[in-house]
Amino acid sequence: MNIKKFLPLVGFAIFLYILSTLDVEKIVTVFSSLNPISVLLALCSFIPIILLVNYEWQLILKKHRIHVTFRYSLKNIFIGYFYGFITPGAIGGYTRAYYLKNESGESLQKCLVNILLYNTLDYLALVSIGVAGGILLSSAFPSLLPIIFLFFLFTIVIIFFFLSKKVGKRIFSKLLTLSVIQPVSKKWGMHIDTLYEELPTPRNLAFPFILSLIGWTLWFSILYLITPLFAFHISYIECLAILAVANVIASIPISIYGLGTREAALIWLFSLFDIAPENVISFSLFWFVLSWLFPSILGAGVTLLESRRNKSSIQKTIEK
Repeated sequence: MNIKKFLPLVGFAIFLYILSTLDVEKIVTVFSSLNPISVLLALCSFIPIILLVNYEWQLILKKHRIHVTFRYSLKNIFIGYFYGFITPGAIGGYTRAYYLKNESGESLQKCLVNILLYNTLDYLALVSIGVAGGILLSSAFPSLLPIIFLFFLFTIVIIFFFLSKKVGKRIFSKLLTLSVIQPVSKKWGMHIDTLYEELPTPRNLAFPFILSLIGWTLWFSILYLITPLFAFHISYIECLAILAVANVIASIPISIYGLGTREAALIWLFSLFDIAPENVISFSLFWFVLSWLFPSILGAGVTLLESRRNKSSIQKTIEK
């Protein structure tokens, strides 16, 4: 039995356990008291974030000599949201590479490496902010900083291996022999020698990394502006520190987009400020809707339209 297939269910089990210990009626009351206009404004708040993310990715695409329009790369991001939402561990998000290949005319492996590069860089930015948050909260939670710092070191090592052609080729050669990937790699002619084709240098990635830091900070700032809807009373800096640390913890691949692990982390961290767990859960679920559910629903529509437009059998290939 492959245990990895069931790892995402761990987070869901944690989430159900947390709900069983809380007053669900209070959670329903919190949601029912939300102002519809405030909810609508909150749903629209992800627009500047997604535009910034797309701009950052466009920079990486151009440095990698992959040319698609700003409009198309935006659609591609939404496609990733949809496939990531419906697959364990969000691994389906990398289906974007097939669509990017079809639009750009570049090789599948080049498109896949580009998306891996962007995701890793973006995660490094998140963990960097998480380390800062861990330092700020370390006096109240002594065990927090070492945990977050391990995430940071792990990400640095991954990037080092990824950008190092000698080491990276060894890793990718093993990945391409996996039973899940091997049929796809043979069908699309994926070769190790072309994985590092025109790969951007670390210097070219410096500005996109700064944009990613700005993007995460902006997103956490928007979430902070939403906290009064859930009766939170906390300073801006402390809230950003908690949100960053919780998001890093939620990135552990044992849940669906952090569901369960995020709630557990937030309840633990916000307990320092005597915020009711029911309010924390309500806020976290709203965060989940803003960050993943709503964009994934939009992504379903984009994917349907894009699949109809592309009659090159991409969808049939993915289903196989």
